[in-house]
Formats: sequence, C-alpha cells, structure tokens
Amino acid sequence: MTPDIHPVLELLHVSKTYPGGSVKAVDNISLSVEKGAILALVGESGSGKTTLLRTIAGLEVPDEGSLILSGQVISEGRKAVPVHKRNIGMVFQDYALFPHMTIAENIGFGLKGMTQAEKKRIIEETLALTNLEENPGKYPHQLSGGQQQRVALARALAPKPEILLLDEPFSNLDSILHDRVREDLRKIVKATGITTILVTHHTRDALSMADQVAVIHKGRLLQMDAPRMIYNHPVSGYVANLFGKYSCINCIRTEGGMQTPFGKMPAGNTEISPRMSRLFCRPEHIIVLKKNSPQPAEGSVLTGVVEAATFLGDHVRIEVKPENAQKARLILHADTFYEPGTNLRFIIRPYKFVDFGDPEAE
Repeated sequence: MTPDIHPVLELLHVSKTYPGGSVKAVDNISLSVEKGAILALVGESGSGKTTLLRTIAGLEVPDEGSLILSGQVISEGRKAVPVHKRNIGMVFQDYALFPHMTIAENIGFGLKGMTQAEKKRIIEETLALTNLEENPGKYPHQLSGGQQQRVALARALAPKPEILLLDEPFSNLDSILHDRVREDLRKIVKATGITTILVTHHTRDALSMADQVAVIHKGRLLQMDAPRMIYNHPVSGYVANLFGKYSCINCIRTEGGMQTPFGKMPAGNTEISPRMSRLFCRPEHIIVLKKNSPQPAEGSVLTGVVEAATFLGDHVRIEVKPENAQKARLILHADTFYEPGTNLRFIIRPYKFVDFGDPEAE
C-alpha cells in the first residue's frame, strides 16, 4: 500500500494585515505540511511567524488566501471555521495550565463527549506517553518548568488533534533543561505521528527538531527546505546569517572554476551562472591541513594567514586573511590554536558559488 504523502495542511497565498497596520504581517505565503512531519517556522521577532501560527489555529482570520486542513477548507478570505471545530492542538508559550486543576484534570480538560472510562484510559495513555505517570495528582505549581511543558503538551495531544501547534515551547526553560526537553519533545511528537508546526527564533531548535524549516522575514516566506539544505544552501545572505557564522568572499571567473583571494577553486559538478560571483561556506567546512601533509585528491589547496584566534572550549575560532593585501576574510573552526601570523593551508568542503552578498548589504 502506498504511504499517504498528501499534505495535511496547505496554505495558499495567505495574507494578513492588522487593523491600523501599514504593512502586511503575513504577505502572500503558500506552503504545505505532510502527514507526520514537523515544520519549524523561523524568524526574528516581528517577522510574522506567530501571526501565521495564530492564523492556522483560527485565532486570526486572514485577509486573503485559503487554508486547507485534511482536504477541508477551514479558511478562505474572511470566512473561517471556528477554532473549536478545527481539531487543532496548541501549546502556548506560557503553557496556560489551569492552576486549580491537577495534572490529570488538565490533560482531560479537552476530552468531551466520552464516558468516564474512555476519558480515564486516554489520560493514562497520555501520561505514559509524556512520562508523567508518577505525578497525576500534583498541581502545576508543584512541577518543574520541563514537567509543566509536558503537561501542556499532554493536554494538547489527548484529544488526538490532526495538527499540533507549538508557540516558542522552550522560551521559559533555562539553558540546562532546554536541550533535553527539546529532544524529549521531538520523541513524543514523532511517537504520536501527529503533524506539528513549531514557531521558534532559536535556529538550533529548528535544525534539530524539524523535518522542514520555513524562514519568515517581514511577513514573507524566504525559503522552505530540509534543515541541512537551509544551513548549507541558503538562498540569501539573510538566511545564511540567521543560521550562524559563514564566509562569503568575492571571486573572479576563470576557466574551470573561480579565482578567490586565497587561491583557485574548481567548479566541480556545479554549474556557475554569470551572476554567481561569491563563494559561500560555513566555518566547519574549512579543513586546515597539517604541516607537510600531501595535497588532497579532491579540490584545491588554499592558503592564508591567521589574523585572529579565539579559544571557545570545544573549538578555536580562526579568522584568516589572504597573503596579499585584499580585504577578504574566512572564518574557520580548528582543534588547534594558531598564533596570529601563522601561514595556513586549507581546503573547503563542501562549498558553493552564490549570487548573494552580506545581509547588511541586501
């Protein structure tokens, strides 16, 4: 039997402007999410990602466009299916737990139209799924931040929604809990098979949790792709910068490749268009060659001079300049501290030629 790969959620040309606003909070966004997938909406504060999430939930009505959930149109123009009829679960940023209810009562709050036995069974199953079996009689104030988040998640999962929405779910957690809770949350969500949309401004959360990442900027969808593609193949300097340090240096086209300030780079299997005049890479893509090591079979060896070195614990951040007077700079991560003025030989793998510049120049 062919697996169901039809999208659970489709957004078609959705736009939203708040009353009195001069610009669109969401501007002509179209995307789709497949069954069981996790989509991360990423962007800076004010980018429109939370507005888009609230529009999916039904808390905001779009001015234009359509939303389709499991084949049913739930919003089109100013007409929308009410929130309580969308079968959508949501975990809010502040969890919004009922303080006067126990964990079990919070989880069972949304379970309507069933017998007490059915309700009890679902609560017990959800408690087990979220590792809360030992605490059903406790109240929210008696729990840690991580446990409160799991209660909020359990309450959203108990009615078995078609889609789960997570609004900045890790913002109230300290750095020690953050990574562990994120890993637990992904395991729980994947175990249910429920399609999930996560809103976050933490790019590490998006890359590690999501199957697809959508970058939102000024209300527009800039890029939607798999995490590795977003990180290694950004479509603009803005997207590249959002996901961490990178280098982007000017090149001059030559036969079979590009001449960089650090040496010649072959084109490889990449077709270089006339607009592609810069080389893009991440710090970890630059591999320093030890003294007297042979030239690798693949790629050209580049040369440069260490301008600055910073020890950061698990790696040393190195800034390399060309041997000539050009202003280009490369940032790389090394396992050895190199004093400024040291000559380095290195290769870049992988790399790509791009037609975008630095985000400040765009």
